[in-house]
Amino acid sequence: MANSLPAEDTLAIHELLARYCHGMDAARADLVIDLFADDAVMQTQVGNSSGKAQIKPWIDERIAQRDPKFQVGHYLLNPLVLAISVSEARVRSMLLYTKQSLDFSAPCELIATGIYEDVVVKTVQGWKFKSRQSTLSAPLDDRYFT
Repeated sequence: MANSLPAEDTLAIHELLARYCHGMDAARADLVIDLFADDAVMQTQVGNSSGKAQIKPWIDERIAQRDPKFQVGHYLLNPLVLAISVSEARVRSMLLYTKQSLDFSAPCELIATGIYEDVVVKTVQGWKFKSRQSTLSAPLDDRYFT
């Protein structure tokens, strides 16, 4: 495939996405921020941030707003990776965002669906987010890969 990366890089990018979800769901901002390049940009429906120094407080705020009686779940599905170069790629994944009461007194609730569109870069520490853009309920099209 013309715009593909070696399998080990694609797997590492998939793991980057998974580490983001696991870190956010475990309320571990310290682990999540390490997944971003120093000059990364984050764009979401609840705010934008540039650079790790701004992204970290944004993550802290999202975690602080959670009801402690619930566990949230970020599920990034169907990731597509398109190489820009040997050290940079575009990634699109679909989001399911859920919450579940810790005592299981209510069924798991779907909070939102959406799309993450990322640019990731290969650094000496591994693959990192250069930019992350999330949109809720956005239509899926091929513009990201054209």
